[in-house]
Amino acid sequence: MQGIQTPIVQRHSHNHNNINVNVNDVNNAQIPPPSLVAEVDNRHLDLNPDHQYQYQYDYTQSHSHNHNPYGGAGVGVPITPNHKFSTLNVPSFQRNHSQGHTNNMNMNMNMDPSNMNITMGMGTGMGMGINMGMGMNLRRYNHNHNNIDVDDDDDDDDDESNEDDDSNDSNSDDESQLSDDDSNAFIDPYDEEMLPSYACRYCGVHDPASVAKCVETKKWFCNAPCAGGGGSHLVNHLVRSRSHRVQLHPESPLGDTVLECYNCGSKNAFVLGFVPATANSVVVLLCRVCVETVPALKDMDWELGQWHPLVQDRKFLPWLVTVPSDKLLLRARDLTQAQINKLEELWKSEPHACFADLDRPDMPEDEELAPALLHYEDGYHYQNVLAPLVKMEADYDRQMKESLSAESISVRWEKSLAGKNVATFSFGSRYSADQSKIMVGDELRIKLGDGAQFYHGSEWEGTGYVKDIVDGEVEMEMKGGTDVPDKITDDFLVQYIWKSTSFDRMQNALKTFAIDDTSVTGFIYHSLLGHPVEEQRIATARVPATEQEFAVPGLPPLNESQMEAVAAVLQTPMSLIQGPPGTGKTVTSATLVYHMTKQSNMGQVLVTAPSNVAVDQLTEKIAATGLRVVRLASKTRENAAVSSVDHLCLHIMTPLAAGDEFQKLQRLKDEIGELTDRDQKKYKALQIRTEREILQAADVICCTCSGAGDPRLKNFRFRQVLIDEATQAVEAEALIPLTLGAKQAVLVGDHCQLGPVVMCKA
Repeated sequence: MQGIQTPIVQRHSHNHNNINVNVNDVNNAQIPPPSLVAEVDNRHLDLNPDHQYQYQYDYTQSHSHNHNPYGGAGVGVPITPNHKFSTLNVPSFQRNHSQGHTNNMNMNMNMDPSNMNITMGMGTGMGMGINMGMGMNLRRYNHNHNNIDVDDDDDDDDDESNEDDDSNDSNSDDESQLSDDDSNAFIDPYDEEMLPSYACRYCGVHDPASVAKCVETKKWFCNAPCAGGGGSHLVNHLVRSRSHRVQLHPESPLGDTVLECYNCGSKNAFVLGFVPATANSVVVLLCRVCVETVPALKDMDWELGQWHPLVQDRKFLPWLVTVPSDKLLLRARDLTQAQINKLEELWKSEPHACFADLDRPDMPEDEELAPALLHYEDGYHYQNVLAPLVKMEADYDRQMKESLSAESISVRWEKSLAGKNVATFSFGSRYSADQSKIMVGDELRIKLGDGAQFYHGSEWEGTGYVKDIVDGEVEMEMKGGTDVPDKITDDFLVQYIWKSTSFDRMQNALKTFAIDDTSVTGFIYHSLLGHPVEEQRIATARVPATEQEFAVPGLPPLNESQMEAVAAVLQTPMSLIQGPPGTGKTVTSATLVYHMTKQSNMGQVLVTAPSNVAVDQLTEKIAATGLRVVRLASKTRENAAVSSVDHLCLHIMTPLAAGDEFQKLQRLKDEIGELTDRDQKKYKALQIRTEREILQAADVICCTCSGAGDPRLKNFRFRQVLIDEATQAVEAEALIPLTLGAKQAVLVGDHCQLGPVVMCKA
């Protein structure tokens, strides 16, 4: 827990730490300011309501212009700091401070071409006057910024306090927004060796109140916004590095605190928030899960209904991590979002790389890629824009997947129900399965390490498919009847076998769209390119007229808006169906597919979606209507995955419909592991023929968007294509099923939900 002591009404201004927070009304989401508190343990800060500490630091300044014999304007700036300290009450002692002082320092600088004289005088009143010749920019004549060192230390004399003047608050803020340590105020942000260790790794800002550390990567970042808008530097790094734990600076108002939930200890900053506890004038950090699911918290004197997240508008709340001032940002490194992205990519291979490393000769040059457009000249222009983007994503995906290779892996060997060997292991890295997007059906290679080879007596390697991923552990089913060294459990080497199948199919679809006039109709072609086209209708469309005609066996009846959508889509060559979650898009899609199969001379319907889960759900709904449905799964998924529509999958239906000869060869293959060349040719011929017969007899074929490029559908033409969850597919991916001869295209989805998964952020 973080209990943050705060007065409710007072105004706090602590210029050294760049904190200036007004607290008027907690209920109106005014964030309580931090104050000095004592740490009791890792999750609990002192909640004593008597602990109060207030800084008021005001500056008054005036300007006077002087002239010297050698020309150039001079500036005199008397500065009068007024300090006021309220009472600090601590249980063991009481100490009252009430002091104020004015410091007066006069410095005259005469820039004589032959001689330079600097005179300084100190007098009562402590006003500071600086007369500068040769212009007003002193730093022009002193490029070593660190040579300028002016300390303004507080005297111990207890003078009568000056009254607080709110009109000077803005001046106070402007004058003190640099850092607690004035010697660091003029450090060159590009000289990273001179910057303190807690400086922002992006821009170099090093104000303790404005920076926080990512606990996982041990890098410091500030709360300044990224170039071009977007989230703050700290939030951007947490997202890009897939981290979530944050530690404040030791000199920040809250000390070196690791943010965590008071109730469960969760350190995920993206689910943490605060609630006010009015009885003790504190705020308490709680995660979203505890607020929603722990009934015991309702008995506490906390206003759970006023829970607010710590990260809002993609940056941390300013009372927790201060947003650097404009003056600090002007002196920070100026970097673009592209440079930030390159730094993040470089840190994956070189964690200690710095900003200067971006200019190394061995760094790859940025490719100038044409941006995606709303309008394209023709199919070739469309291909020239999207093909490089697909290639960049493929290169990044390959780099990410192949980097999964890991040594010294411990493996647990088991037997599946089918008698196949299953290896269960973890990559031992927090980046493993989540960051790489490793999925069920991916192919991996496993080898013996040097030590294990010595124990085994020979080399060994095997391949298999990812069967399941549970709590970060990968379950891999080995291919065929491979003998495995199940007596050895340590020192294995695991490698990812990257395949470019999906990306190759995207490139082929872009090429087909550009050169093949029969891939889609002219209306769909020009619509996809953004050309203005006249609205068209399908004259021969059979549209249900009554509610009974809309009804489909095995599915619930449609409401009015759903019936309107089905009727409109059946008459239109290209349609978009959008609906929020829970509005029945899947039922509407299944009903629509049923009526599409009843249209005259349109043939089979191809139903696709970007993910296997979405395809399985829609396949199940369509099968309930009584239509002949075939689920076409990828070869890798055939060997590993188990779903609710397995009985509709082509690889399950093929052995049952192939006849006795095929089944004999299948049993022989399962027993021996492989067939002779002659038997293998006969086996493949029977399999291909049976698969084609099953596919040709189907009313509806369901597969993923990438699966529409499967060789088993090579000679098929689909006049009607429906893409479910279309907003989760990239353009080139959605183009794969459409280029199979679509004359009527239906896209279903919700652009307000998840977008497509794009790994490369360049």
